[in-house]
Amino acid sequence: MVALEPKAVEVLLILVEKRGEVVARQDLMSAVWPDTFVEESNLSSNISILRRQLGTPPDGGDYIQTIPKRGYRFVAAVNQAGSELEAATAEVSEIVSAEATTTVRVRKLTIRPRVILTSAAGLLVVVLPLLYLGLWHGRLPGFAAEPHIGAIAVLPLENLSGDPAEEYFADGMTEALTADMAQIGALRVIARASVMQYKGTKQPLAQIAERLHVEAVVSGAVLRSGQRVRITAALIRAATGQQLWARTYERSLGDVLDLQNEVARAIAAEVQAKLTAQEQIRLARSRPVKADAYDAYLKGRYYYNQFTVDGFSKSIEHFERAIKLDPNYASAYAGLADALASLEQIGAARSEDVHPRALEAANKALAMDDALPEAHAAMASVRANDWERSAAEREAKKAIELNPGFALAHLYYSNMLRHLGRREESIAEARRALELDPLSPLTNEELADAQLSARQYGAAIEQYQKTLELYPNQPAPRDSLGWAYVYQRMYDKGLEEIRKSIALYGEDASLSPEIAFIYGITGRKDEARMILSRLLSASKAAPIAAHHFALIYTGLDEKTEAFAWLEKAFEEHSPMMAWLGVDPRFDGLRQEPRFQDLIRRVGLP
Repeated sequence: MVALEPKAVEVLLILVEKRGEVVARQDLMSAVWPDTFVEESNLSSNISILRRQLGTPPDGGDYIQTIPKRGYRFVAAVNQAGSELEAATAEVSEIVSAEATTTVRVRKLTIRPRVILTSAAGLLVVVLPLLYLGLWHGRLPGFAAEPHIGAIAVLPLENLSGDPAEEYFADGMTEALTADMAQIGALRVIARASVMQYKGTKQPLAQIAERLHVEAVVSGAVLRSGQRVRITAALIRAATGQQLWARTYERSLGDVLDLQNEVARAIAAEVQAKLTAQEQIRLARSRPVKADAYDAYLKGRYYYNQFTVDGFSKSIEHFERAIKLDPNYASAYAGLADALASLEQIGAARSEDVHPRALEAANKALAMDDALPEAHAAMASVRANDWERSAAEREAKKAIELNPGFALAHLYYSNMLRHLGRREESIAEARRALELDPLSPLTNEELADAQLSARQYGAAIEQYQKTLELYPNQPAPRDSLGWAYVYQRMYDKGLEEIRKSIALYGEDASLSPEIAFIYGITGRKDEARMILSRLLSASKAAPIAAHHFALIYTGLDEKTEAFAWLEKAFEEHSPMMAWLGVDPRFDGLRQEPRFQDLIRRVGLP
C-alpha cells in the first residue's frame, strides 16, 4: 500500500494526464494550490516524495523528469485499467465527492483516476488506484483510521536570515505560535522550554516525539526582511514522517500576531481539533502591533526565559522599550509585571522597589486586554507577592481557563496551592505543568517541590534525582534534594547535596544559614554560632535578609531571637513568609501563639 498526502496525488495525476508533455511549474502550482500563495519549494518537495515512492525505471533516471527552467514531464507508459479497477476507483471518486467540505480537496476536472502505470519491465502496476486507496484508506470499510492527533510540539523555527543575532526573533516566534496553539483545549501543546532542547538538533522526529509524548510536530522556518516576515510551517505525523499539511505565510511585521493566529487555526483544522466558541473568537481577533515594539517585546521574552537575575533585569529594559514604542501593547505590560514580580519572588529585589511597579503594569495589561492569559498570570504572581491569596488564585485559574496549555500558569498555581497546604491539588497542578513541559527544569523541580511540601519525601527525592539527571548543574533542585534528606534525618547526605548547591551558586559555605541551621539541629551548635557570628559581622557592611537569621536562631532553638528576626522578615516582606505554613524547619515554632499570629498576618490558613 502506498499512502501519499493529497497534494502529492494531485501533482501526480496532473503529470500523468499530460504524460510525455512538459508541464510548467507555475501551471502545476496554480492547479494544485488555487487561490493560495505558496513557495515553489512546496512543489519541489512533493515531486521528491513522488520520485521516492515511484522508484527508478529499469533503464535509470526518473519517471518524473525535471526540465530545467521550465517544469516537469512524466515519461512512463500509461495504460487504461480494467473493469475491476474502474469499479474501485468509482468508489474512491464517490468518497472524494463526499469529502468536498473538508480541507482536503481533490478536483476532478481533468483527472481520470482509472489510469494505471506500467513500465517496460512491468515494474509499475496499478499505481494510481493504490495511491487513492492509500490516501483514503482511513475512511474505507476494513481499513484502520490514522491515529488521532491529540498532542503536538512546535519545534524551534529555523532562523533563515543567516544572522545569529536574529535567533531571538525565531525563538520568539516559536514561543508565540506555541502560546496561540496552547489556547486550544482539545490539544496538548508542549511548552517552549521543552521544545527548545531540540533547537538545531538532527535527532529523528520519531525519537523527539516519543520523548515529548506527542503524535505530531510542527516544523518550519522564519525569515524577517525589513518590515516583512515570512513563516513556512509543516505539520508532520511523527511516527511515519508523513507531512500532513504545509503552508507559507507572509505579512507585515505589524500583522504578525494575526499571522500566528491563522497558523494555529489552520493546524487545528488539519488535526480536526474541536474549538470552543470562545477559542474561535480568541484565535480570530485582530491584534495589530507596532513592528519595533514587537521586536523589543521578543527580546524581552528571550531574556526572561533565561530565568536568571540578569535575564529578568535585561527583560525589564526591553519590555519598557516596547511600552515606550507602543503604549497600548498589553503583552509588553504583562511581561514587565511578570519580570518585576519574579525579581521580588526570588529575593533579588526589595519589595518596595519593584512591587508597586509590577502591580501598575499588571493592572494596565488587564485594562487593555482582559482576555490575555499572560496578563492574568502576571497578576497572579503580583497578588501572591502581595499575600493576597484569594486574588492570586482567582487570577491563576483565569489564566488557565484562557490558555489550558499555559505550563507556567499551572506551575504558578501549583506553587500557590502548596503555600496554602493544599497538597494533592498542588501535586496535580505540578503534574499537569510537567505534562505540558516535560523537559523543563522548572516543571520537573516543581513536582518534586510539591511532593516535598506534602512531606512525601521518598517521592520528592526520586523526582529531584530525575531532575538532576536532566540538569546536573542546576543548584536549586540539588539544594532541595539536600533538604529532603535532612527531613528524613539523613543529615550527612543532606549536607553533601546542599554544599554542592552552594558551590554551584558560587557562594561561601562558611556563610551559609542553611548549614548553620543543620548544625544547630544536629548538636553542632558551636559551629552554627560561628556562621551566625560571621553573618552578623557581614551585615554591618551590607544588608542581609532577616529571614536568614530567623532560620539560624530557629535551628539553635532560641525562640525569642527567632521570633524577633521573623518579625523583621515580615516587615521586609520576605519571600520566606510564603512558606511558613508548610516549611518543616519551623515545626518547632508552629504551636506558638506568636507563630500562629504571624501565619494569619501573611494570609495563610
